[in-house]
Amino acid sequence: MQFPRGPVTNALVVINLVIAAILLVPSWWQYAVISGGLFPTRLSSGSAAFSDVGFLVPAFLTPLSAAFLHGGVAHVVMNMLMLLLIGKMVERVLGGGLYLALYIGSAYLAAAMEWFASFMAWPMSVDMMAPAIGASGAISGVIGAYVLLFPNKKPKAWGPIPAEYARPLHLTIAWAGLNLALGFVGPSLGIAIAIWSHIGGFIAGLLLARPLLLWRYRHA
Repeated sequence: MQFPRGPVTNALVVINLVIAAILLVPSWWQYAVISGGLFPTRLSSGSAAFSDVGFLVPAFLTPLSAAFLHGGVAHVVMNMLMLLLIGKMVERVLGGGLYLALYIGSAYLAAAMEWFASFMAWPMSVDMMAPAIGASGAISGVIGAYVLLFPNKKPKAWGPIPAEYARPLHLTIAWAGLNLALGFVGPSLGIAIAIWSHIGGFIAGLLLARPLLLWRYRHA
């Protein structure tokens, strides 16, 4: 099996791996997470609590900067393998520019979901003062787009719900169920999982895939 070319996917993988390699120095990693991690409180209450930090990424950019920070080698390798396996297929369909828009849009919508879950104190949400880091929210958006663009069988209606709406609903329920299960199991394994970022990013992919596809082929 030959994977399609994916220059944007390759670039994202390389950038993430280079940043992860640089931040193998523990003190650098800690500073980067404080400076550029997604702290829900910064998106609602400002950055006063971080006044002693020398440099802070502007709060509105932290959904993006946090997507290039990871919690260790295993974290970044797992995320990048998933991006390589899925991302190139989606990039082939959408084209590089729109694929990048999907990735960034998913990162922001994943962050919005994580912030809202923290603000509402939903189960398994991160603390308002705890950082959420990793590309998994953005990659969840790519996965959401992939399962919508490459269905394994013809979508079917759910009773009165038409097939075009039933499939995204079914996929969302399945993805949410999987991540909620991981949220229960993760702590016992010593793994912290930002499940609401995953769910938010996945929904973003479902919402953005069709409009981006129609935009690419608008002149066809």
